[in-house]
Amino acid sequence: MTKQKSLLAVLVLGALGACQAPSSDPGSPDRPDSDVLAITNARIFTAASDEAAFSPALGTLLVQDGKILDVGNIPVPSGARVVDARGQSLIPGLVESHSHMGFKQLNIPATGSNNNELSVPINAQVRAIDGLNSNDAAFSLALAAGVTTMNITTGSRSPNSGQAVVIKLRGGTVENMFLAPGGMKFAIRATTPRPNFPKDTDEVKALLEAELTAAQDYLTARASDGPPSRDLKLEALGKLLTREWMVGVHAHNEQDMRHAIALKKRFDLDLSIHHANATNMLVEELAEAGIPISFGPVLPFKGREDPELEGPVRLAEAGGTVAFHQDHPDGHQYFLRHSASLFVRRGMSKSDALRGLTLNAASLFHLDNRIGSLEPGKDADFVILSGPPLDFESLVTKVFIDGEEVFDRETGYNVFGQRVREGW
Repeated sequence: MTKQKSLLAVLVLGALGACQAPSSDPGSPDRPDSDVLAITNARIFTAASDEAAFSPALGTLLVQDGKILDVGNIPVPSGARVVDARGQSLIPGLVESHSHMGFKQLNIPATGSNNNELSVPINAQVRAIDGLNSNDAAFSLALAAGVTTMNITTGSRSPNSGQAVVIKLRGGTVENMFLAPGGMKFAIRATTPRPNFPKDTDEVKALLEAELTAAQDYLTARASDGPPSRDLKLEALGKLLTREWMVGVHAHNEQDMRHAIALKKRFDLDLSIHHANATNMLVEELAEAGIPISFGPVLPFKGREDPELEGPVRLAEAGGTVAFHQDHPDGHQYFLRHSASLFVRRGMSKSDALRGLTLNAASLFHLDNRIGSLEPGKDADFVILSGPPLDFESLVTKVFIDGEEVFDRETGYNVFGQRVREGW
């Protein structure tokens, strides 16, 4: 826009402002606004705080320019585009904290190792976004399950497999789907013996400690008068030490989770533990260290009586942060909400379970100021459900990302261009 056009726009807006009474409420009924989207007659579960009864009264969500304008018992602006939810539930878009979608592609078995670089054990410079296929058919299924944001991680067959990426399921190119860096992936796991790879998880921990120490030395040298040549691996690891990036650690059993806790304490890492099957044995330590977990996959692998389900319930009760994931392709996204309901049956509050699917998962990547709850100013990512959020029989009827409809069950519309079979 030229300076002359900008000045003209300012003069015109100023004249309009002088002719009408100012309004401090952008959503007031006397402000015609055809670019406002209003979702009305919805039972809104914001996930921002505890809903005591978990059955809120009918309300309205207003959206403008891809952001949530207002939410609650509010008037609808004249001229707004209205979507009547007809008493259905409205929840934030689901945020899955751990997936390999776009690497291990649906119905293409040959892609099963695409998320692992196994030439060396430390691959901090490898980026998930560089190998991501946005045309993976599984994205359609995830969207139909209400997932709007997903952390795509590299694999777990090397101690450090590279950099994760957080995407929104809005279709198009990888660049269009990109939301934010997803930090780094560590795995406390000894895989099939390979040259120069650790033989057990004690050696894995020692190797990671050595690499992080080398990154500390690299950062110190780079800050001096005579910096060394640029090293992309150490530079990436250095972002963990400065806490610019978080690190998600693949760890299942008690010993491996303790190794992750030790790494967090020694290097002051912004660290979460993924899978975390031994949480029930480490609740106090995790809560004291302030370490979040991403628990999963759950269904169809774990039954309602599985003792491992107690861990996330107790950690949430202790004030810890619990998120859930299905770890595509190991678990289907269709079961993500259903998995959360299993924890409710074991004693977790419905509010904590819903936040495990939304706000808590967003907080693992410091995106909870943008996504994960329905609050003014946040991205307009939300899902309309036929029934209560954690009801097994509730179906996703519509999905919106950045205020744009990306899935409609009734019409079959899907931004990825692939129809989802009946029942999803």
